[in-house]
Amino acid sequence: PRAAWWRQAAHAVPAPALLAALGVVLAMNATLPFESADTYHLDRVQQIQRLGTLAYDPAADPKGNILGSAYELVVADIGAVPAVGPLLLRLHGVFGLGLYLLAIAAARGRAPRARAGWAWALLLVIPVPFHQMVLLKNDLFVTIPAFVGLLWLVLPGDDDPTWTDVLRAACLVGFSVGCKPTNLPLALVLSAGVLLRLGLRWRPLAALATGGIAGGLAGGVVLALWQNARVYGDLFAGAEVAAMGNVTTDAAHAALSVGRFAISLVDLGILTPVLWPGRGGWGGTFGLPFLWALFVLVLYRDTREARWTAAIMAVVFVAFAATFPDADIAQRLALTPALLAITVAIALHDRASGIVAPARLLPPVLLLSAAHVLRSAWLYWVRT
Repeated sequence: PRAAWWRQAAHAVPAPALLAALGVVLAMNATLPFESADTYHLDRVQQIQRLGTLAYDPAADPKGNILGSAYELVVADIGAVPAVGPLLLRLHGVFGLGLYLLAIAAARGRAPRARAGWAWALLLVIPVPFHQMVLLKNDLFVTIPAFVGLLWLVLPGDDDPTWTDVLRAACLVGFSVGCKPTNLPLALVLSAGVLLRLGLRWRPLAALATGGIAGGLAGGVVLALWQNARVYGDLFAGAEVAAMGNVTTDAAHAALSVGRFAISLVDLGILTPVLWPGRGGWGGTFGLPFLWALFVLVLYRDTREARWTAAIMAVVFVAFAATFPDADIAQRLALTPALLAITVAIALHDRASGIVAPARLLPPVLLLSAAHVLRSAWLYWVRT
């Protein structure tokens, strides 16, 4: 009976939007060179293929060892498929789009009363996911499980949550944290949400712990800690991570990073590079869909969904920005709360009418966002 999941994914967004997105992604995968957004991903893939294991190579760049395993293993395995492996890798964006559509279908399943329509196509024109369907990168792959896992907190659906819901959510969020420790705040908000919704009951708490451990193991966190200790003599490879310059060094540095990130959330990539010359890099922004979502959340701030979403964004965004100085150019690392915000806004947006009703703003936001994505596609082709 569950074999119809692919139909749900295919109908997650309107057919014209799906065909347009698929056409653009397929054309770019087929015509552009196969390349990674960050070289260490392919370095790690080649290391896995060379060594035949997920073990660190002491002679390799620490960044290639520490920052990748689960996603890179998937890429290495796909590339090893006889005859068609290279073709499958070239079409990585098509597979990424398919996985993303599954997440959108899950979101629609959590919001059964939300009116079907073009609002769901907004999730296809967020710049950050688009870039990860052009260039090989692990952030969307890591984000999708956590996004689905946290949906039940903000969109409770028609049924009361059970300990099995907690188990599933904890597995998904644990996987995302295990793959990328930058997602640790997501585990904190899930734990807090379970306590607030279900209280100190032993079954939900046991499910939270069991699912989190299982997901973390699947994501490779224990493997990474063991290899860090074996190769670098430190469970967390503190010296090597510090040398990468990826972490803020003091309170002033953290405050500056939070300020830059706050501006970057709303400036569409325009103001931040001007205010701080030299800033800029790969990744893109959440774009107009996120600004539209913020407007909807403010408009419906009295609803439970809006309050929970705002709380999750506040915790994750502040923790992320205070820790990572590249937060303003690496919004992809905090994509989960942004996707939650846009999804909740879609579920709420048609409850009001009037000249400033979100439904009235939806068509221009969708068209301008699509133009933004197409402009990026054109720039990729021109660059090549």
